Amino acid sequence: MSLDLFSSRFLFSSGAAKKLPSRRRVTFVAAAPSSPSTPSPARSQDASSSSRQRSVRATPLSPSKGVSRPAGSNGRTRRRRQRKTVEGGQEQGGCVPSVEEASIKVGTLYENGDPLGRKELGRCVVEWLRQGMQSMASKFASAELQGDMADLTTAALTLNWASAEGQLGFVIQAQPYLSSIPMPKGLESLCFKACTHYPTLFDHFQRELRGVLLSYQNQGLIYDWRSTQTWKLLKEMANSTHHRAAVRRTTPRTKAVHSSIGISLKKVRLMQDRIEDFVRHMSELLRIERDAELEFTQEELNATTMLDNNSKPSKPVEYLVTHGQAQQEQCDTICNLSVISSSTGLGGLHLVLFRIEGEHKLPPTTLSPGDMVCVRTCNSRGEGATSCMQGFLYNLGEDGCSITVALESRHGDPTFSRLFGKSVRIDRIQGLADALTYERNLEALMLLQRNGLLKSNASIDVVATLFGDSKDVMKMEQNCLIDWGESSLPDPRLSERCAFDDSQLRALSLGLNKKRPVLVIQGPPGTGKTVLLTELIVRAVRQGESVLVTAPSNAAVDNMVERLSRTGLNIVRVGNPARISPSVTSKSLAEIVNGRLGQFRKELERKRTDLRKDLRDCIEDDSLAAGIRQLLKQLGRDLEMKEKETIMEVLSDAQVVLSTNTGAADPLIRKTGCFDLVIIDEAGQGIEPSCWIPILQGKRCILAGDHCQLAPAILSRKALEGGLGKSMMERASLLHDGLLTTRLTVQHRMHDSIASWASKEMYQGLLQSSHSVASHLLADSPVVKDTWITRCPLLLLDTRMPYGILNVDCVEHLDPAGTGSFYNDGEADIVTQHVLNLVHCGVSPSEIAIQSPYIAQVQLLREKLEEYPGLSGVEVSTVDSFQGREADAVVLSMFGQTHWEL
Repeated sequence: MSLDLFSSRFLFSSGAAKKLPSRRRVTFVAAAPSSPSTPSPARSQDASSSSRQRSVRATPLSPSKGVSRPAGSNGRTRRRRQRKTVEGGQEQGGCVPSVEEASIKVGTLYENGDPLGRKELGRCVVEWLRQGMQSMASKFASAELQGDMADLTTAALTLNWASAEGQLGFVIQAQPYLSSIPMPKGLESLCFKACTHYPTLFDHFQRELRGVLLSYQNQGLIYDWRSTQTWKLLKEMANSTHHRAAVRRTTPRTKAVHSSIGISLKKVRLMQDRIEDFVRHMSELLRIERDAELEFTQEELNATTMLDNNSKPSKPVEYLVTHGQAQQEQCDTICNLSVISSSTGLGGLHLVLFRIEGEHKLPPTTLSPGDMVCVRTCNSRGEGATSCMQGFLYNLGEDGCSITVALESRHGDPTFSRLFGKSVRIDRIQGLADALTYERNLEALMLLQRNGLLKSNASIDVVATLFGDSKDVMKMEQNCLIDWGESSLPDPRLSERCAFDDSQLRALSLGLNKKRPVLVIQGPPGTGKTVLLTELIVRAVRQGESVLVTAPSNAAVDNMVERLSRTGLNIVRVGNPARISPSVTSKSLAEIVNGRLGQFRKELERKRTDLRKDLRDCIEDDSLAAGIRQLLKQLGRDLEMKEKETIMEVLSDAQVVLSTNTGAADPLIRKTGCFDLVIIDEAGQGIEPSCWIPILQGKRCILAGDHCQLAPAILSRKALEGGLGKSMMERASLLHDGLLTTRLTVQHRMHDSIASWASKEMYQGLLQSSHSVASHLLADSPVVKDTWITRCPLLLLDTRMPYGILNVDCVEHLDPAGTGSFYNDGEADIVTQHVLNLVHCGVSPSEIAIQSPYIAQVQLLREKLEEYPGLSGVEVSTVDSFQGREADAVVLSMFGQTHWEL
């Protein structure tokens, strides 16, 4: 009985049924039970001629050999039969199926179009297929190698591999090669099933053909195996529509989704591509900015004082370090220092004590604790070496002769060792490039790329929100993984107790929603952002959340520490002790640890003293002295271990941990584990890579600040234009049609004349003034006189009129100290006079603040005010350092602006 191959291609397609339909005209030939692994000559002949006659001969499933289960057989009988099968096969020396292979159910093999592998067929059947397909692949490859292209062309035209009929022809073509290989005993039924399954045969043939062609290439018989005609024919078939349809699953495929965020894996891959592009771009911008910082730093280190014709000479230095040494401009440099001692401080810092050479004292200096400095050797003239070490000024000695610098731990650093016994120079450089910050930013980007979308990443919802599209975010919400709604406030009288307006209450309720991954709180000036964050942190702790609070600058972090210190929460400020404000030192990690270890260190020091005394008494006994030295080393190790345990204990017990963005990369913080909430204050001032440092350590994050105010400080114009100056807060506020953002809309600080301009120019007119301050003037205070100055809410003085100047010498000059900054002497006189008028009217000096964008102008204004003892309480600072604070009267020195710019 013959078979119409073209009408029964379903038999060999991916949709082949578990059993052959009865209407198919198929001839079954029973296999000889005595020798199932050895094909009879008749069968081999039929198989070899099947491709010419376009017919198929198949063998039914054998009822024996432990493949199918007889009705009513129990487990013990089945296991006994399987053991007999294995023992019989071992006696004959054939390929014997294992118990696992022999118990495979063949009824489920054709449920889909995937290739059948070892899991479905077993090791022996897969090996049988491999040998047969290797024989077929070698035949085709050798034919092309011998130049016999006729067989290949005939096969391609006859079989037409790219068509549905060609797939059946491919199965027929493979039968002679498979029948020439003995079948494994007991698995004949699986072999017959596998040899008619097109996806399985094609997969094995493709793998074996590639191996054969590669071996020919390695032998030098062909140049490139991919360019052979055989491989091209195979890939043509693989790329055909019929082939793809044949290997497609017939059962409905469940769409693969990411188990943590509920988004399809295809969309997750798109997210990962966006992350990789972002990391690549930001890494390049960081490198450009780093190069610019290094170049600027080197210029400042090599700079000499350059006075222009209009500049004033600097003040003479009262003390000289050595006789005949040149005066040190601005006293930002101290030369001729010697290393006295070094010790290890908390966090692995090297505390190096320097002392001035001879009997001299340190010159009057503008250096202060926390300043970034460069330490390097120098010659007798004070000229510094090219290599230097970076660090922070830890403190100035009370004796006026010593100075302590905190350097990063550098074990075995040759630069550090060269400082001993040499004359040392310390420079304060405003633009000193910080290698640690650069490295931590890059590390955060690498962690984002590697772990951002991993299931184990606690911040995966934040990453998916910031790199997914709006549909992804909506899908996450539909799966109940996130929630963009407001959380109910536990205290309905909160608005009365804290005097919160509606926009503040909404921001508070959104911030307390544990299922909201990202919240952007835009707080224009005077809208009570800091008060709101303080209340939000308190309530987050009450609902059981651990909180990490960061900011781009130390000043902003210390401001939050001051606020939270009044709430009674257990807070810890982590960071370099030299850069922490004295007002919050009691909350610093170093201070807390030192307090807890005070008694332990005293006891340890007593033991050290006794051991050193014993060591001096047993100089002649070498063995005893060696033992005492070991005890001294052990005491040092005990102290180090106790410090680590105490640090982890303090951080683990803390309800709120505070640090700068880059400080959050400190291993001490990372070891404490994941935080429930991360809050970044003044987020508009930090570059995005630095914000990822704390964000990747929390389950959700809140970005608070105002990107319409101060932007991140970028030195390189190329990096700025490339997008490094765009903060994460600004980018997040534009995502998903503003879904992530809420804005505080009522300001409680300024007169409406000041706030209305800012509202119109930067906040689309949405910023409103509270009734309590909308018309408030200085003259309203009972201790302030009612004059035109105190009744004027906004006074603009143009010191560069179109036809002249308001005062003499109102021209900007380059700072002679070589800082690259500018100053305006005439404008400084005008500012000083205006402050004197305010104080004369009754305004307290402590309620007056002077700001300028230039550090040289700030220094000049401080010198001017020092001439008037009554102005000692006036604060003078740069614009960025005053960020977040307020005063009743603010004088802004903006010199250098033309009339039309003003």
